[in-house]
Amino acid sequence: MTAILSRGGCADPPTAQDRPCVLVVDDDDTLRLILARELRRRGFDVYSAGSGAEAVEMCCRESARIDLVLMDVNMPGMSGPDALDAIRAAGPFVRCCFMTADDRPGRQAALLALGAAAVFGKPFASVRELCETLRRLVGEPSAGSDSMVGGTVTWKS
Repeated sequence: MTAILSRGGCADPPTAQDRPCVLVVDDDDTLRLILARELRRRGFDVYSAGSGAEAVEMCCRESARIDLVLMDVNMPGMSGPDALDAIRAAGPFVRCCFMTADDRPGRQAALLALGAAAVFGKPFASVRELCETLRRLVGEPSAGSDSMVGGTVTWKS
């Protein structure tokens, strides 16, 4: 059975007119721009940051609006896990999903143990599936399949 963490943070649950808001954090400009565009196209509001330090600053400034952080693990300067620690020092209920191309045994379990709500493998098998998973994490119904393709996501159980 898949466990989905409940909506946390400072924001009130979304109303019918609210769009869930995701902070996309990746040092790869192209990937960050594509993800932001696709998330917006699928009904999300999106902030983006190109580094862990920028993500911490953005979360402190926009904590009431950000529902979920989608963050790369390996970035120059401040890594995703280090950024999550700093973000949680300011707001302990922030939910985060990590993205990583690191498929070493135990890596996804280690990221989940750090408090990630989900871990997505890169490259993504399907942006549609990614968006549906993010919707479930923010407590909105998804349109379409409930399963991820090819083991691209690991949930915290």
